[in-house]
Amino acid sequence: MSKSKIIKGGFYLTIVNVLSQLLAIVVNIVLARLLLPEDFGLVALTMTFIGFIILFTSMGFGASIIHERETTQQKLSSIYWLNFGLAILSFIIIISTAQFAADFYDEQQLTSIVFVAAINILITPLFIIHYKLLERDLEFKTISKINLSGTVIGSIAAVIGAYLGLGVYALILQSLVSSFIRLILVLLFKRWRPNLYFNFKEIKGMVWYSLKFKASSTALYFERNIDYLILGKFFSSVILGYYAFAYNIMYTPVKRISYIFSEVLFPSFSSFKDDKEKIINGYFKSVQLIAMVSIPAMTILAFNAELIIQTVFGQKWDAAIPIVRILCFAGAIQSISQFGGVIFSSIGKPEVTMYVSIGRTILTVLAIVIGVQYGVLWVAYLLVAAKAIAYLLFLVVLNHHIPFKGIQLLKSLKGPIISLVTLAAIYILFYLQYLNVGEWSLLGVMMLMSLIVLYVFHKQTIIDIFKVLKSKAN
Repeated sequence: MSKSKIIKGGFYLTIVNVLSQLLAIVVNIVLARLLLPEDFGLVALTMTFIGFIILFTSMGFGASIIHERETTQQKLSSIYWLNFGLAILSFIIIISTAQFAADFYDEQQLTSIVFVAAINILITPLFIIHYKLLERDLEFKTISKINLSGTVIGSIAAVIGAYLGLGVYALILQSLVSSFIRLILVLLFKRWRPNLYFNFKEIKGMVWYSLKFKASSTALYFERNIDYLILGKFFSSVILGYYAFAYNIMYTPVKRISYIFSEVLFPSFSSFKDDKEKIINGYFKSVQLIAMVSIPAMTILAFNAELIIQTVFGQKWDAAIPIVRILCFAGAIQSISQFGGVIFSSIGKPEVTMYVSIGRTILTVLAIVIGVQYGVLWVAYLLVAAKAIAYLLFLVVLNHHIPFKGIQLLKSLKGPIISLVTLAAIYILFYLQYLNVGEWSLLGVMMLMSLIVLYVFHKQTIIDIFKVLKSKAN
């Protein structure tokens, strides 16, 4: 596997995801001003319900295609038709149980919203195998063009829909349009076509790997979405909307960052799956790259949440400010733990990710069940604690399968931890009125200090990044 191709792939995905992140920020600002908190709460319930059904009616065939690397036309065709059949089954079950979801959460609007959102399930299987073939072949430049186009056009559709008064359906439209654009572009870029052929015996090995991978994905789903499943029952759609808004502010950048590394690391780690030293070194280097940006960014957002949210999103989101402050620290932890599962998948043990995710889910459920007794803020506090304990759990399991030294982790996180402590000290001085500056000045001081720490501890990494950018420009 060409190292330069992996580096180029990471470069293209990074650029596209930076652009996508900037676009997402702008779009979220516009949608937050045009829509109501309950719209975001209803979409959170809809997507959580649909995702819950899909867990049991679909399989992660894409991972088996990437992991196996060499697959025949017959095998790919069999996988394609099996995946499409499961998608139809998922669609039928979802629309048949939509009313149950509406009754369970006491939100009758959910029925029609689920009907519309479920259309996406029929679009995805038309191109997902083609897309995974592009990933397998490390065609990240093509993937980047496809994803950016889908994001841009989907975002435009959502803003137009919100402006025209579609309300919650504007958010659903964003996903549908994005998937449709990806469908068109993937089929244009990847000329592979399935045969009218199906033989289950030929793909038993791939199905078994997919089942193990799906089991880990299922556990990961519950870990990430169990809060919506539970909170939707105990809190109104308005409160859930504030929670979803705060969670998205924290999680969207984390998800984007994780996507870059997962998309690049899984195929690349799979290419040298027998060299565990390369894998663990690559993992800690990735942790360093993520942490040096995400931890200071999340900390600055937490300490300046009131100023940023009121200025950018408007005062109707004031109730979300304390939730944002707390969940930002959960985001800082999640940013460095989010993509860890690719290690186990790349060495052929995706079931390990499942075991880790089950442990995380148990911790998350405990945090939520205890927290709902005292209110949404307690849920947020306990989620931070749960994510911290969960990351320690992941490191113990990782060390069991690929031994490493604690100094490697500390070296990766040294700069970000010092940045966190420095920013916390500045905020304490401000809070105790020893630092007599305005809110905007405080934000400026924090940003300046984080840049100074970033340069001091990651100077060589920054130089290397600029070298890559310069080489691409030339």
